[in-house]
Amino acid sequence: MRLSTLSIAALLTATSFTAHAAGQSAPAESDLLRRVEQIERENHELRARVDQLSGTANATANDDLDRELAMLEEDGLSQAFGNLYTKPFLARAGSIAFGGYVDLEYRDPQDGDRDLRFHRLIPFIYGQPSEHVRFATEIEIEDGHEVEVEFAFIDLCISDPFNFRAGVLLSPLGKFNLVHDSPVNELTDRPLVDSFVIPTTLREAGFGAFGTLASADSKTGQLTYEAYLTTGFKGLLDDGTAGFDRTTGLKGGRPHEELGSERAFEDINNGFAGVARVEWSPTLGGVIGLSGHRGAYDEGGENELMIVAVDGALDGRVLTKWVGASGSCAAFLDGFELVGEAAHSDLETDALADAAGIPDRVAGWYGQVNYRLYPDFLAGLGRASWLDQGAHFTLVVRWDEVDLDGAERERWTFGVNFRPNQSQTVLKFDYQLNSESGTTGDSNNDAFVASIATYF
Repeated sequence: MRLSTLSIAALLTATSFTAHAAGQSAPAESDLLRRVEQIERENHELRARVDQLSGTANATANDDLDRELAMLEEDGLSQAFGNLYTKPFLARAGSIAFGGYVDLEYRDPQDGDRDLRFHRLIPFIYGQPSEHVRFATEIEIEDGHEVEVEFAFIDLCISDPFNFRAGVLLSPLGKFNLVHDSPVNELTDRPLVDSFVIPTTLREAGFGAFGTLASADSKTGQLTYEAYLTTGFKGLLDDGTAGFDRTTGLKGGRPHEELGSERAFEDINNGFAGVARVEWSPTLGGVIGLSGHRGAYDEGGENELMIVAVDGALDGRVLTKWVGASGSCAAFLDGFELVGEAAHSDLETDALADAAGIPDRVAGWYGQVNYRLYPDFLAGLGRASWLDQGAHFTLVVRWDEVDLDGAERERWTFGVNFRPNQSQTVLKFDYQLNSESGTTGDSNNDAFVASIATYF
């Protein structure tokens, strides 16, 4: 390009000299310089355009990741409607994005010692090595020293209806297991049903498919699915070692934990389990999901475990549309969020399972009401740059109940939290009213719980 410009300039100069020699009126020197400068500018513009076109392929390979890794500017529940790729990220380096979250908890039980716990530090790494391949992983560090893989999988992105996933997967059993990050949730402790029936975080080695069968702008609303074959639970070994019981439910049989001499994620019975979830969102702000998990849980492969779960969430803005509210009534309804989940498990038991204390069934549910408050003084602090715009309080009430085949646990939780920056950071203050009965013993151990969590 530069050679062509110099050639043109030389040609113009020669033309001017020839014309002058022939006695013709030559262009003024300033006019000639302007022409040369114009040609040089056009040359630079052309070079920039060529560079832009040559980089288009690389830019295209990163477009999807850029869109999906964009920070959500919506409230926590709307973020919960997203998938694994809708989380905030701290930094981007080429095709790789880095981020994570952290939480710190304070607990003051009625019957027990106060405790300040550095509970979780969760770094995550997401990447897109090519246009159709994505990788995602989160590393869980609990109590400052226990390091585990939260998930690590490879996605082959084929089409909206069908994509392939393989690796250590977050089991799509209920919504909470998929969206359980501390900064997203309004209360410090996870629901009881997601501790004893669906033991969050439930992750399994496996492979399968996921996709979108109907988009959000279709007449029927958005319809998505996930379906995988996995190694399954580790509930009972041939020597009588049990991972399930009537005290902790199914928590001790999670696939990522060791049981006896069986290593994490190991398939103990030479057979796959199946897990799947279908989610329907008929309108923005409303969603319902149905999921199931089935497979043998014992080493001999003789006893099956079946878990069925249903979950739902509804934003108050949907209620506003339904009732046709306006003005102050609409503003009141807009602040509400309704969230809930229920799960029921049935376990086959033979003589070995009965002797080991394996429960016949474990079930539970929770219902939660959130109400967002945006007082004027927070908006004023936002305008004065003391806080980010969108800072708000949330009032929370949740009812939990689980039945561990005779051992029952119930909990009322009342909470208030403050989000100084919409949905990235949260300070939570909760009070729990607990009751237990059955084989776990009768007790009422209420507690005050506070925590702070943030994405980074």
